[in-house]
Amino acid sequence: MVRAKSNLTEGGLIDLVEIREGDALETLSKDLPDRIDLLLLDGAKALYPEILSLVESRLRPGALVIADNADFSPDYLERVRAPAGGYMSTPFGDDVELSMRPN
Repeated sequence: MVRAKSNLTEGGLIDLVEIREGDALETLSKDLPDRIDLLLLDGAKALYPEILSLVESRLRPGALVIADNADFSPDYLERVRAPAGGYMSTPFGDDVELSMRPN
C-alpha cells in the first residue's frame, strides 16, 4: 500500500485517488463519493459481487471496474458479463476482468 501511495504521489495523482484500507464491506458501506470513476477489486474474490453492489449506484457512466483474479469469482463474472447486467466486460491480461458501466 505504501508503494502505491508513493507512486501516485510521484505521478501527481494522489489528489485524484481515494484508497480505503480494511474490510471492504465496512469501508465501502459509508461515506462514498457521489461519483466513482474507477473501482479496483483486488481482495477477497468471493466478495466481488457484494462490493460491486455497494458502489454500483455511484459508478458514473463510463466508469471502469478492474477485477484482479476474477476467474476465482464466477458469480461476479456472470453478473458483469450478462447482457442485462448493464456492463460491457471482457477478460484483460492474466485473470483480470475489465468492465465498463456504459449507462
